[in-house]
Formats: sequence, C-alpha cells, structure tokens
Amino acid sequence: MDVELVFGFDIGATSIGFAVIEYDASAGHGRILRLGSRIFPEARDPDGQPWNQTRRQKRMMRRQLRRRRQRRRDLNELLNIAGLLPAFGSEAWDAVMQRDPYELRQRGVAEALSAFELGRALYHLAQRRHFRGRELVEQEPTETDAVDAEEKEAANKREADRAELKQSGLSLGAWLHSLPAGERRRHKHLLRNDVRAEFELLVAAQWTHHARLGEPTFQGALSDAIFHQRPVFWRKKTLGQCRFVPEGELCPKGSWLSHQRRMLEKVNNLSLIGGNARPLDDDERAAILAQLQTKPSLSWTAVRKVLAPLFRARGEAGGEKSLRFNLQVGGEPKLLGNPLEAKLAGVFGDEWAGHPHKQAIRDTIHGRLWSADYGEIGTQRVVIRSEAERSARRQAVKAALVQDFALTDAEAQALAELTLPAGWEPYSVEALRAFLPELEAGARFGALVGGPEFEDWRLRTFPNAERPTGELFDELPSPRDPDEARRLAGIRNPTVVRVQNELRKVVNNLIRLYGKPDRIRIEVARDVGLSKREREDKQAGMRRNEKRRDEARKDLVKNGIAEPSRDEINKWLLWKEGRDRCPYSGDYIGFHDLFGEGNYEVEHIWPRSRSFDDGLRNKTLCRRDWNLRKSNKTPFELFAGDADGWQAFKDRLEGLTAKSKGAAGLPPGKVKRMLAPSLDEDFTQRQLVDTGYAARQALAMLKRLWPDVGPTAPVKVEPVTGKVTAHLRRLWGLNNVLADDGEKTRADHRHHAVDALTVACTHPGMTNRLARYFQQKDDPRAQSPALPPPWPGIRADAERAVAEIVVSHRVRKKVSGPLHKETVYGDTGQEEVRRGVTYRTLVTRKPVDSLSKAMLDQIVDPHVREVVKAWVAQRGGEPKKAFPPYPRVSEHGPEIRKVRVHVTQQLALMAPVGNGYADLGDNHHIALFKTRDGKAAAEVVSLFEAARRLGSREPVIRRAGDPDRRFWMSLAPGDAVRFSKGERKGIWIVQGVWANTQVVLVRHDDALGTTTTRPRPAAFLKDEAEKVSIDPIGRIRPGND
Repeated sequence: MDVELVFGFDIGATSIGFAVIEYDASAGHGRILRLGSRIFPEARDPDGQPWNQTRRQKRMMRRQLRRRRQRRRDLNELLNIAGLLPAFGSEAWDAVMQRDPYELRQRGVAEALSAFELGRALYHLAQRRHFRGRELVEQEPTETDAVDAEEKEAANKREADRAELKQSGLSLGAWLHSLPAGERRRHKHLLRNDVRAEFELLVAAQWTHHARLGEPTFQGALSDAIFHQRPVFWRKKTLGQCRFVPEGELCPKGSWLSHQRRMLEKVNNLSLIGGNARPLDDDERAAILAQLQTKPSLSWTAVRKVLAPLFRARGEAGGEKSLRFNLQVGGEPKLLGNPLEAKLAGVFGDEWAGHPHKQAIRDTIHGRLWSADYGEIGTQRVVIRSEAERSARRQAVKAALVQDFALTDAEAQALAELTLPAGWEPYSVEALRAFLPELEAGARFGALVGGPEFEDWRLRTFPNAERPTGELFDELPSPRDPDEARRLAGIRNPTVVRVQNELRKVVNNLIRLYGKPDRIRIEVARDVGLSKREREDKQAGMRRNEKRRDEARKDLVKNGIAEPSRDEINKWLLWKEGRDRCPYSGDYIGFHDLFGEGNYEVEHIWPRSRSFDDGLRNKTLCRRDWNLRKSNKTPFELFAGDADGWQAFKDRLEGLTAKSKGAAGLPPGKVKRMLAPSLDEDFTQRQLVDTGYAARQALAMLKRLWPDVGPTAPVKVEPVTGKVTAHLRRLWGLNNVLADDGEKTRADHRHHAVDALTVACTHPGMTNRLARYFQQKDDPRAQSPALPPPWPGIRADAERAVAEIVVSHRVRKKVSGPLHKETVYGDTGQEEVRRGVTYRTLVTRKPVDSLSKAMLDQIVDPHVREVVKAWVAQRGGEPKKAFPPYPRVSEHGPEIRKVRVHVTQQLALMAPVGNGYADLGDNHHIALFKTRDGKAAAEVVSLFEAARRLGSREPVIRRAGDPDRRFWMSLAPGDAVRFSKGERKGIWIVQGVWANTQVVLVRHDDALGTTTTRPRPAAFLKDEAEKVSIDPIGRIRPGND
C-alpha cells in the first residue's frame, strides 16, 4: 500500500477549513485523522476598506490640522514682528479678526490700508488659500473614459468658478466681495494660483505705504508662510516587486514598453462576437496594429474602417459595418493604442518611420523626463520636484536630446514638453521585454502570465519565478523572521496577508502534531485576493442576480407554482435570457411548454464531462429532441457537416444576443461560447488549477516546506478548483453531513472542514473519474453512472470527525482601533439626576435635516430655534422632508444648515477629548470577579481605558487590588467560554461586551449568529462557566487567565 499523509485546506477570506487524512488513492483506502475550522475577522472594515487605510486617513487628517495651525501661527508671528498684526490673543487681535476680510481684500488692491487692515487681508489669504492643483498633469492611458464622478464634478465646478472670476476682471477677493448678499462665498472653488495672483496685486498696491513689503527678503518669507506646501512623495517600498523577476526594476507606466504591452494585450484579446463570432485572423490583426501603433486609440467605427479594404478584397464589401467586438460590448468605448508612440510620431512626422535613433528615443525618453520631474531621496522616497526645478531640468533634457540624437531645437523642445502618466507596472522591465515578442506573435497576456499553455515557457524564461525559494523548513517561518517579513511586505493586499498568517498557524500546529505531510492540497476562494473595485463589481452583480431571482420567483408564483424550486427559478432566468426562444430549433417557448409539459430542458453548452462547468453561463434551454441529438457535443460539433444548419444557428444567435452590457438577451460571452469551434485550448486544465493571486501566494508559501529540486520534481502542493470539489462533495454525499437536503449549508462553520476533506481527496485521477461520470450522465443511451467515494464509509467517518470539531476563533485582545467616536461634544457644566443616574448636558452641531421632531426644542439659540421650528411647521412638520431649501437667520443673513443642540449623556460612558467629550468606542474586555459572599461582579473596560492603562504602563487587565473580590477571568472578543450546565452547556465564543456587563456570546460553530445570547455575570457563575483556550487546530486547553 502507498499510504500518504495529506493535508487539505479550504481557504476563504475569513476562514480556513482543514483536513488531515491518510489516503491510498490506488487502493481506495483512507482514514480521517482530523477535521477543523479556523475563523478570523477580515482585514477590512464593513465598507471594504482596509483597517490600516482608515487609520492612515485619520492620522493624515490630524497631521493636516496640526500643520495648518502651525502655518497660521508662523504667519501671525511674522506679521506681528513686522507691525502688521497685534499679538495673538490680545483684545486688539480679536478686534482685527472681526473685520470683514473680503472688504479689506477688495480695498487692498486699489487703495491704501492701515497696517492691521493689511495684516488681516494677508492672514485671510492663508486661511483661504484654495486648492493647489496637481503638480503634474499625468495622462493615464485608461481603458475607458470613466473618471471618478466626485473628482470630475469638483473639477467642473472649479473651472466654472474660475471662468466667472476671469469674466469679472476683478481680483479674487474683490470678486468674492461683490457676490450678492446671501450667496455663499465658501462654495466658490478656485486654485491657489488665483490666490497667489491676488497676493502679488496686494503687495504691488501696498508696498509704497508699508516699507517692509518692499523688502525682497520679507516678501519671500511672507509668500512662503502663506503658500508653502510640503512636496508630494511616496515610498518606493509600497510598489511591491515583479513576481517573475523579483530583483528587477519595475517598468514605469509612462514608458514606451508599458504602452506597447497594453496595446498588444488589447488587440490580442479582441475578437468578433454575434453571428460571425471568431478571433481576428492574421491580416485583420496586422491591419489594426498598423493603425494603432501611431494613434492613442481608435473608435470602433474607425476599427471597422480599417478592416473595410480586407472585406472588399474578399468580396464582402460592407460586411465590416455589422461587426461587433467583444471589448466594445464589454463597455470599452475605444480600442487602446500606443499614446507615447503617437506623440513621437507627431513630433517627427514622416521622418519617424526611418529615424536612425528611433528605438533609443523610445527607450530613454520616459526616463529623461521622469528624472526631470521627480527626485529620489535615498532608496526610500520619490518626491515631485518644485515647479522651478522641473522647468530647469526639462531645459537640460532638451539640450541633452539635441546633443545625443542630433535633433532640431523644435523637435527637442516638443519632446521636453511631453506629459506622460505616472505609476508603475506590476512587472519588471526585464519581464516585459521577455513578454513582448510573444505578444507581438499574438499570445494573450493573461495566458502568458498564468495560463497552463505557457507554463514551460515561463519556467525557461524566468527560472526564479513561480518556483519555491529553495529553502527547506520543518515548519513555516514566523513573520518575525526578517526574510519572511520582507516577503509579506511585498504582498500589498491586507486580506491575503491575514489569510497567510492564519494559514501558517494552522499548518505549523498540524505539523507539530502529525509531522510533515507527504502532500498538501488547497482550494482558495476566488474573492480572497480581489481588489476593491472587483469586490464592488462582484457585490453589484450579486445584487442584480438576486433582484432577477426575486422577479422570477414572483412570476412563477403568479402562474401557479406556489413554492418555486431553485431549478425552476434557473429555468425561468434562462427562458427570459433567451427571449423565450430555443436557440437550436428557433421555437417559441411558452410558459406551459417549459413548466407544464416539459418539452424543453436545460442543456450544457460545453459538456460537463469536459468543462466541469455547471453554472448558468454554460446553460441554455433546448427542445428535448435537440438535447438528445446534442448529447456530449459542443454546438459546433453538433452542426458538423451541416453548413446550412450552422449558418441558421448563427443567424438566430445574432438576433438573440444582448446589444449592450446589461441589456436583454444572451450575454456576448455565452454567445461566444456557443459559437466556439472547440473548447478553449487547455480550458479544462484552467478549470482544475486556481491561478488567482491569493492561490499563487498560498502555493508559494507552502512550497517552502520542501527543497527546490527543479521543475521536474514531484508536486508536493496541489491547487484544486472549487468547480471540481463542489461536484465531488455532492456526489459523495458529504453535503448531507451537516444538512439533510443534500445542499451545502453555510450556517455552520464546520462546513469549511467538510470542504477541506473533499479537497484533500481530490487527486488528479479523481478529476478524470468525474469527467467520465458526466460523460455517461449526459449520454441518454448510457446506464445511470455512479462515482464511488474515495473509500467506503467516508461519509460516516466524516460525520464522526465533524461531531468532534471545536471551531477555532481568532482572539482580538490587541489594544487598537478607534478609541472614541468622531463627534466631540461641548460641555455646558449643567447636570441633572434621573432615577439615581447623573446626566451632563452637552452641546453638539448637527445638520438641520438630520434632526428629529423632539430635537427641534433642543436647539441652543432661541432665535434660530424659532426660525427652524416655523420653517418645519410650514412644510408638513417633518424635519427630514423640510430641507432643502434652508431658512435664513434674517432676510439677507446666512442659511441655517447646521445648528447647535443640547444632548444629555452619562459622563461615565464618554471619553474626555480636549475641552469636551466624545462617545466611547468599542469595549476591550470585561473582567469577572467572585466576591466574598459568593456572588459575581464585573468591570467593563473600554478600548479608551485600555489604551490609557497601556500608555501608563499599567496592567490592561487588572487582576488584583480589591481585597473584597477575587479575579475570576477576563473575556474579550474571540475568547471561548465553556458552560458545564444549563441551557448554554457547551462552548461559546465572545462576540462583544456591553457597557451594562452583558456579554454577547454565540455557539462556536454558528456562522449566522442564530444562537446569540447575552448573559450577565451572575449567569456565568450559576452555569459554572470557565474560560478555555482553543488553539488554531481546535484543541482545548484551560484559559489560564
């Protein structure tokens, strides 16, 4: 017998299921040694933002406030020394600050101001110095014309305001002062250059009246104090590294090499869809490339015109007009070209094609311009140079171009003025140079970087990539190891880093218990390594799908199907997607035909035995007799030898295809699949191997357990795709381990362990058996097939192993996170006692449209209160519906958009912040005590208090100090509690702690929170609770708190 020790892992964004088995695949013998699940919180907030990103944003806001405050202090001191402002905080200073600065700025460019009036005008320029704008115009070669809507709206508003300012012919301050009464000046958005222009006018008009303004040194100091801004920079370590050439320099996005790569990627992915679906032929591809090479992009109409001569030569004049392209239907407005090559061709004109230094200019122009605009500080930072320095260095670039390439002054000047996009590719220059010949030959970029058809090519071209490190570990290294820390630092996705850390804990504990395995098999959920946009797109798609399924369910109920099944809903979706037509016969399909008589069936476009794809994207409706004829064939194979039938089929699909993304009809991707002459090359192999980013990272980490002995070494770590394991889990009856209906349940955390067991058993031979199973199942002439499980009794073994699982949860005891809420309340000093509890009256500002009816009476200012109450009463009495428009304090006074209101709070539940208070953040833990009389007592410690203790070097958890009570245990989120009796008997996980001493608990295996309970300390004592520690693989130990 050849028995192997196999670890199987099912890896998700917040979970790891694991299985340890002894398995002899050839003999069909196996034994489960351990199953388990590890649960941990995602490294993102509920909105999908990484926690560290939110923390950095808050820190940046604090820095900006501090810098703004310091800038004003420095300016005030400079003006005070020059006699242009009184001392800060004096009565004279307060009086000057009460003057209308806009009126002073208007007068200041036309008439003499007093010293303090001038100082107030200059001080106001620093207070309202407006947006600086981007240092460099970075023209990114985007795949679509989509621009961030918020940024675009702000830019449009800024341009409109600047146009209005220019038309007025006034200085900025004079223009703002001239606005009609009531119009909000703060809503005008200009650029800092507009403020600088007014500063120069102000100085020119006032220096004859104030001698200090005429001193160049003072003018420079004043300008710096008002307008200076720290240089924009970024850290080079955040760029990551190329996975093919880790030591190589990343390729800049603005380089010719990057532009060429992107253009070739788009062209190589381009294909025709609809009734004439096919890839581009060599002549068509060459014709498009010839035009794209010297253009930034081509419209789809222009692409068709490029192909027109080819169609005329074939005797198909005008045929190009009906062409539809996959990228066009996918939402891309244009076909991306090479913008840099287009600019170079524009500079040199007809001479560019035969220019003697053509390739040298292509290769070096970006580097020369980048060095002029950006500077490197050591090896860590890149900064944007000042405008003056950039201008001087660009002129130096011009001179160098003339000298190195014998260019004319005009040509060199045009090149020196080019603007190129910033940023870097995720691939090195060396890697892209290796990719380029393959791309020029027509290879798809996705296949080059991850497809199985280019695996041998990658191994030859990049011998250090996609291979283990060559190190041999008895267990996976700790993040404290310098080499491991550097490896993790190169992974920029926080979810992937969190998953890898948790996987390391599980793997190392299993190795210590069972030894190093002979083989590891892993399945990684596709959503683990998704970017923010990809997650948002996926969630939007799920919402659309759920809306369609609800629509289907309602229609089925309306037509007499009281409780529609999942299969019936899927049938309805395919029916509407196909516009009530059978694509094979062309028949109209009525509701009764589909759901009553059953004349139409669901068929797989690509046979399951070859694609393993059982999703809706691989299904259509088909008349029963056509389904029998099609059997295990693709549509192309079905019509082989029947040219007329194939043409009729293509014509029908042309009419059934959705005309745009999201429109009614068959999706273009499904039509492309239906018209494909064969399955994509190595399609099945791609279905069996997960090549996603998170999967690659997990594979690379696990491979470090074995030495690197070259590409011919036996595979020790095998990726498994969820498509295969989903089928096997169902066919082996493992879905029934936790549910009786044969459907996978996600209500129990232990389902991850069942998935991991399936993964551990999915060897390459098992996928071949699955292919044969579907081949027989989809053949109506074959007998009903069966797919034997890995060994007899695996389901019974799984049920016993699952019953023993204690789900491991990550404990969250670190003192980190928001210490208090953002809103700071002012203190009035007034208190009142209600039912023995003291409440303090505080003040805060709230938008008027967020007030409730009761809060209207809590508005602090009596006059504002009456104005707002009257306004709401006139508009129906509901504040949320009464605004906008907004009332005004007086006829020409400012709008009332926010008001100060009174609120009452217990100070014990507040955190002192500056001169006010803020609501506390989460609670860190609860400490439970036993008193001398045998009762339970508790102390809830907020995160704010825990941070204070930590900063004061006090114990975060206080175990001593009170002689009347003895410390029992502390509980924080993620901790485990075992009750020995009562209705809660068993193991529970702490989800949170409430200020009233209730502890939120959920059963260790509950994934949906349906067992939530909130006992108080007395219940812990009554039911004999004890704190336990559950290690990453589910072993229970005393809590030892």
